[in-house]
Amino acid sequence: MPRPLHRRAWPDRLRIPTFWRMGAEATLNPAHLTVTPGGEAHTEITVRNNGRVVDGFTLRVLGDAANWARCEPQGISLLPGQSGTARIMFRPPPGPDLPYGPLPFAVRVISSEDPRGSVVEEGLLDIGEMPQVVVDLSPRTGRARGMASSRHRIAVDNYGNAPALVTLVGGDEADTAEVTVKPSELEVAPGAAALADVRVRGRRRFWRGPAVTHRFQVTAIPHGGEPIRSDGSLLQEAVLPSWLPKAVALAAAAAVALAVLWFAVLRPVVRNAAANAGTTAAKQAVQQALGGQPSTGGGSSPSPSSSSTPTPTTPQPAVKAPVPFSESLTPGSNPAVTAPSKHAMQITDMVLQNPAGDQGTLTLLRNGVPLLRFGLADFRVYDPHFITPIVVPAGQSFSVSVQCANGTGKPACSPSVLINGTQ
Repeated sequence: MPRPLHRRAWPDRLRIPTFWRMGAEATLNPAHLTVTPGGEAHTEITVRNNGRVVDGFTLRVLGDAANWARCEPQGISLLPGQSGTARIMFRPPPGPDLPYGPLPFAVRVISSEDPRGSVVEEGLLDIGEMPQVVVDLSPRTGRARGMASSRHRIAVDNYGNAPALVTLVGGDEADTAEVTVKPSELEVAPGAAALADVRVRGRRRFWRGPAVTHRFQVTAIPHGGEPIRSDGSLLQEAVLPSWLPKAVALAAAAAVALAVLWFAVLRPVVRNAAANAGTTAAKQAVQQALGGQPSTGGGSSPSPSSSSTPTPTTPQPAVKAPVPFSESLTPGSNPAVTAPSKHAMQITDMVLQNPAGDQGTLTLLRNGVPLLRFGLADFRVYDPHFITPIVVPAGQSFSVSVQCANGTGKPACSPSVLINGTQ
């Protein structure tokens, strides 16, 4: 039996005979689809084998939609003249990188027996608009004294694929605070962020007493979307600071001590010194009038050297009363305070604030040596008091340092420390 010729030995014009010519027909139904980011749309493609042998066809999506399109199944095997159907699903991910509007796509049907008989069927995918707005208020907690305002900032991020028009409204359910947002309307491009200033102040002032907390909200209303609410709080302090009564008491005590020192010690000494000086001057004047001779009457005038003039007592300096002080330390702008060159500084209480909920470590140092260390994640507002005050010797410094651990792409840490004491 003669050995058949290998296919590679065939001439080019006889490599694929005419009666073996393959081919495929493809039809998309529907060819025009609508889908929203994060959603799903599907179409069907019908493939017909126009060849005369069994053929396998591979389906492949072309265009920008190929990254998030899938064919089920990815290949079809058909007898001559037979048709098969596959499903093509589109699942566009949400995000600013996906533009909205018409997006062309195509499906290539590749024949395994006759690649030249492959076909491409085109379609159109309409991507819908989907703004995705995220709102963040910073800092969440603010402090203000009396009728002063605390300052906040509202950040609006758009993670969608279309511009977002957002209206900002500030309010207070208890009607005890006044919330002002400027500007009140923002237009945020896809993948971008916009900022607005928020100022909050109490409607009524009080002169003394503990601080009062006011809860407020800033609501972001996207055009055609659901409102997004961000909550915050204002810690309103009394007009008169808490250290003022102590300072007044200390000043009154110092005034009483000075008065007692003057009337009990200094004034008698000054009066005796003035009287003795007047007596001595009178005796010297009498002697000069008599020509330096002893006076009649059998007595002799005592000489100035023999007179017993009392030596005036040197006045003692007054004791300086402690002076209260209050200082706010902020890393980056005012991280340290220095004690006076002649007096030590005593810290009796402090207020540690972490309104933004930062992550990291806050360290208190005396002349560069760490004293106390706090984790920022453990508090928003912390008010420690010390029975034994922290003493900072004259000329030395008391400072604060922060090791921020918010992570890449997040805002820097913004804690602060308010210290009170005397110096």
